[in-house]
Amino acid sequence: MVTRQRGGQRRGQGTVEMALGLLLFVTVFIFGIHFAEVGYLSLKVQEAATSALWDTTSARMHSLPGNFSGLHNAIGAAGGHATERYKDFDGRTSRQGRQQMVQVFTSADKLEVTCAEEGAISFKASNSTNSIYANVGGMRCSSSAEMSPIRIPRNFVDQGSGAIFDVAHAALKPIPVCGMGRAKKGKCEGAYGILLDDWGLAGHAESQECVLLDTPGCANTAYYDSAKIVYDAHNGVDGSSVNLAQEVVGKAPINPARFWMSFQGMGDFKDKEPGGDNDPNDWVTTPGANSPTEEYDSSYNGRGDCFLGASCN
Repeated sequence: MVTRQRGGQRRGQGTVEMALGLLLFVTVFIFGIHFAEVGYLSLKVQEAATSALWDTTSARMHSLPGNFSGLHNAIGAAGGHATERYKDFDGRTSRQGRQQMVQVFTSADKLEVTCAEEGAISFKASNSTNSIYANVGGMRCSSSAEMSPIRIPRNFVDQGSGAIFDVAHAALKPIPVCGMGRAKKGKCEGAYGILLDDWGLAGHAESQECVLLDTPGCANTAYYDSAKIVYDAHNGVDGSSVNLAQEVVGKAPINPARFWMSFQGMGDFKDKEPGGDNDPNDWVTTPGANSPTEEYDSSYNGRGDCFLGASCN
């Protein structure tokens, strides 16, 4: 009899301990899931801001020489595009009209991405090229959202005569979440930045060729005009070369101040001279196949079809 009573007491004690432990376990379990969801959705808020930056790098930034309206337009549109794409917190499967993500114990909405030009991020052009390339290229993007606990009871054994806890179970208020840093007075001040545009030739018009000599024969006027601006800024002629030519041969065969340019692509490594010094011969303008330099010729002939010269498997 004594043994049974003690065993019964032990079993009853275990039940009481389990019940008390479950009161804590259930709360910890619920909020563990909630905070895990907040962490996951916070990464989506960050992803929305960074996606706006990387997506902008694929836009057309300029038309040479000196037209950077494309860059300004791309930055101005980046925030709105990212907000629309990530309004359901999933940049892959945005649905028309959906602006809220609902999970087990967390709902998230009001995601917004804001982008603007950032003057602190720039790459200054030289004095001779500042009329070709604008000292603009930096942008910054920030993002914010609100997350709220759902399906979590406000009160749990904290009221009435049988109350165990001294405080309410949960205060169900929205939590401001930022893509970078923490919110200050409800606002997100942190942002990600990137430098845009490499000032290289871009698009079909700026990839055309130039035959030797003048603008009328050059299909790539953007490249021609840009090169001439730099040439004129560095190659002022004071007449001494003309005077020297007159002393030696009686006259200057060409105007030494004249701008000459030839740009040939991969299709043809030789350029025919339509004038100038009236040399009837062709001459190599770009190292490549049949180049008089052996290293250029062997490198050209050794090219493969794989990306960046990688080994083809």
